[in-house]
Amino acid sequence: MTTALEETRHAGARVGTAPGYGWFLAGAGSWFGAWGMQSVLFSWLVVGEAQASAEWVGVLQTSTMLPTLGFLLMGGVTADRYDPRSLLMRLYVLAALPVLALALAVATDHLVLGGLFAYGLCIGTISSFTMPARDTLLSRVAGTDMMHAVTGTTATQFGAQAAGSLVAGAARWIGSAPMLVVQACLLLVGSVVTARVPSRPVDAPVHQSSSVLRDIQAGIVEVARTSQLRAALVLAMAVGLLFIGPFLVIYPLLVRDHYAGGVDRLSLVLMMFPLGTIIGSLLLRRLGGIQRKGRAALCSLATGACVMASVGSGVAFWGLVLLTLFWGFNAAVFINCTRTLFQEAAPAKSRARVLSIYQLGFMGMAPVGALVSGVLSGRIGPLETLLVFAGGMLTVVVLMAALTETLRME
Repeated sequence: MTTALEETRHAGARVGTAPGYGWFLAGAGSWFGAWGMQSVLFSWLVVGEAQASAEWVGVLQTSTMLPTLGFLLMGGVTADRYDPRSLLMRLYVLAALPVLALALAVATDHLVLGGLFAYGLCIGTISSFTMPARDTLLSRVAGTDMMHAVTGTTATQFGAQAAGSLVAGAARWIGSAPMLVVQACLLLVGSVVTARVPSRPVDAPVHQSSSVLRDIQAGIVEVARTSQLRAALVLAMAVGLLFIGPFLVIYPLLVRDHYAGGVDRLSLVLMMFPLGTIIGSLLLRRLGGIQRKGRAALCSLATGACVMASVGSGVAFWGLVLLTLFWGFNAAVFINCTRTLFQEAAPAKSRARVLSIYQLGFMGMAPVGALVSGVLSGRIGPLETLLVFAGGMLTVVVLMAALTETLRME
């Protein structure tokens, strides 16, 4: 009897994905399952156990994203120079180490804000190298239908993240330290299953260059001169600044201060966004994708801004849960459309560098959004801050529709 993973792999082969796609999904699922646990556990350690102020919540959430500003482009160059499969295997093992160190600090009552900041920097730095390596490896196993491969990957990513968020809620009963150990074990499993992805062919071209800075510059130039890449990057930057940053900072504050909830309620809320995204991605996968991807991306951002404004109006807790689920469902359109635009337009010889710039758009602006969210929440309140960011996103959508060719991008 075949396993579920083997069935996924065989199904992928029938629609044109290359050998190893199923194992690639398993590795990605392990990483994002661990990342889903991290989103709950780290947030709860900050707002629940350390009882950090709104400003400190912004600073500590920023620490997990700040390294992307300095290392994500270098991660793209590294993935172009070396086999991304081997890189991911080593990075997954490396990522488990700071998680275990944090578990030890919690178990021995040595948790301090400075330690949380150091942990955030470590895990953020490692993540900066995993993102472009994973995107490059996806190009190897995607086969002939990129949109299908991207939607499958997105569904796996957010499905695993939702499951990780749900599992992390068990910290209410067994404690944060044991759940951090589970998170580390998931990362180690990811290394093992990624090893099953076929290695790069011996005769495959390997990028060689004597200058990392020259490679980074070449990737930036490629994005700047290609309208499809340029527009998708601007939208990704807007999402990092106006959606991701506020989500990571304001949602934990709302659960703690506005809804008087604990780690279980935080787990439920944070699980809703990835759960909605996997539902949306599976629907897109069944429908066969979207033709006018630029227009769909802009509509998705406008709808997300309306959801954020609705949450900012002060809905009941179950309204927050349902709105977050719908926000994730809607976000699936934006994520799959823009990732496909980037994957299809990125040149093979510099794919990792170009894709790392796309990821930098998301994660590079997210620390700014997180810091501003923390400061504004402390000054005017978290609900009012959501309204400010929602208005900012609607402004971006109008400008992109009026001043660029995004609406016509396919």
